[in-house]
Amino acid sequence: MNKLTSKHRKLAYVIAIIILLIPVIWLGMPSTGEEGSGGELAKLRVKHELGESTLGDVDPSSASMNFVLLGLRGIATNMLWLDAKEYQEKKEWAKLRSTVDSIILLQPHYMKVWDFQGWNLAYNVSAEWDAVEDRYFWVKEGIKFLNEGVTRNERFPELDWKVGNLHGQKVGRSDEWRLFRKFYKVDPDAERFEGGPDPEINPERLDNYQVAKEHFLIANEKELKHKQHLQMRMLFRASPWHAQFDYANAMQREGKFGKQRTDAWAKGFEDWTTIFGREEFITPKGPIVLEWTEDDIKDLAARDENITEADVRHWTNRYQDTSNYRFWRTRALSESEQDTIDAHKAIFDGEQAFREAKFDEAKDQLEKGMVLYAKVLNKYPSLMTEDLAIEEGLKAVILWRYIHELKGLPMPESFPLKPLWLKEQGRVPQLQNDLRRDLGVQ
Repeated sequence: MNKLTSKHRKLAYVIAIIILLIPVIWLGMPSTGEEGSGGELAKLRVKHELGESTLGDVDPSSASMNFVLLGLRGIATNMLWLDAKEYQEKKEWAKLRSTVDSIILLQPHYMKVWDFQGWNLAYNVSAEWDAVEDRYFWVKEGIKFLNEGVTRNERFPELDWKVGNLHGQKVGRSDEWRLFRKFYKVDPDAERFEGGPDPEINPERLDNYQVAKEHFLIANEKELKHKQHLQMRMLFRASPWHAQFDYANAMQREGKFGKQRTDAWAKGFEDWTTIFGREEFITPKGPIVLEWTEDDIKDLAARDENITEADVRHWTNRYQDTSNYRFWRTRALSESEQDTIDAHKAIFDGEQAFREAKFDEAKDQLEKGMVLYAKVLNKYPSLMTEDLAIEEGLKAVILWRYIHELKGLPMPESFPLKPLWLKEQGRVPQLQNDLRRDLGVQ
């Protein structure tokens, strides 16, 4: 029989509570924000970057929402996703945007929310509008949405990469790319942005590919600390330098063949060979570098007695093939040569003359460009492995042949780029369709 009085039992309970509180406080005391403060769990959260504050900016309303819903958060999130899909199908864009904002309150650190909805706004929603200005508005909305995701999630280099990809590929490679690139520097809402770009998208008034490169560089910096799961590491880390190549190529597509365009290609070659080309990548047989010398081969093989120089060469070649490293090195190098510049310019001028129905001038310029382009391909045959290089030559031949048909001229048996034309016949139908759309060729 318990001989303790009620007073003694209460005292024992109090002592037991105090004793149990000691490990609770030791483990769970919150951090004050200073280094080393807080309990053991707080220190572990900081060490392994598991706390809310280490993931990115904290939204108090998001934390409150999750607290209020408790175990119903998953159900609420699923219902909101269904609502978002319904609003998109009904083209109720304002409701869609507000619903997406509600989803991120409940799933602020789920990367797929930011990834999918940013892409959805920039691609699917923008495609629903007729006016190019409206399409561009929704492309911006997708970029802004992903920008918010980046600030809320510092541990996902994939999100920075996605932002860069929207700036680069969506703005620079869409069917509306000419206007999108123009709007990128001079927003169609001229009154609001005073004849300049939207500062949330392009605060420094740069080319879209230059901004894309900046975001890819940030993604690469984060990738050194936080592993990405988007693509092969080597391809992920090549993105900034591809943005540089795209920047140079975009000027060429717009008919700009001056020093700025040539310097951009030269910068691309330098970065490709001295930065990306000198990075070490791990293969099943050890580390390799893409821009190697014989001394590099010997040094890499000497690090491990189980690795031979033949192993290093084999895996270097495989990784060069995977990243198309040799092609882009050759392409960037060739673009600084005058024959290459003149070939691009003649083909571009031929296309412009065709647009203006100046067929004799177009024929002369295209023939000049084809002769020079054949000379470039003969000097750098590896360029014939890349779609962009092949397509430029094929389009020139297609237009040149069409002018002969239009004017009733006999087709010469021999012509520049004929070997390329015969070899790549499988590409011709699609390129003809592209020219019909772009230039009005029937």
